[in-house]
Amino acid sequence: MAHTIARLAALAVLLGLAGLLGGCASTPPGAGISGRGTVVSIQETRQASQTASVVGAVGGALVGSFLGGQVGGGFGRTVAATVGGVGGSLAGSAIAGKAGEAMVWVVAIRFDDGIDRSITVEQRPTYRPGDKVRVEHGVIRTAP
Repeated sequence: MAHTIARLAALAVLLGLAGLLGGCASTPPGAGISGRGTVVSIQETRQASQTASVVGAVGGALVGSFLGGQVGGGFGRTVAATVGGVGGSLAGSAIAGKAGEAMVWVVAIRFDDGIDRSITVEQRPTYRPGDKVRVEHGVIRTAP
């Protein structure tokens, strides 16, 4: 009976994490932005990988549930498996997210309509502050 409860608790943790994975598939920031403008600034930064975080969370939950299930007996084992799954999920997510970081550039652009917008790009920009650019669905190109 205790093993069944522990397995159900681990399954609940994994289903919750699977829901997070489904939420990771989203449109990139800046995808709806289009227009012409002037580059104001470019900042280099690091961005954690959402996919790596979720994979780490699932792996951590599995390992944590297994290890927690080895402790105690009866209801105590169930509690240990659940706590191990949650703790392993948090630790795995943090570790994998840090390991999956990528370099990105945040480009601030003052558009011809006077509004400043920032777009994050994954490739080193070939344009510089002061350059005229055109943006099409979040993709920045030097304006002719």
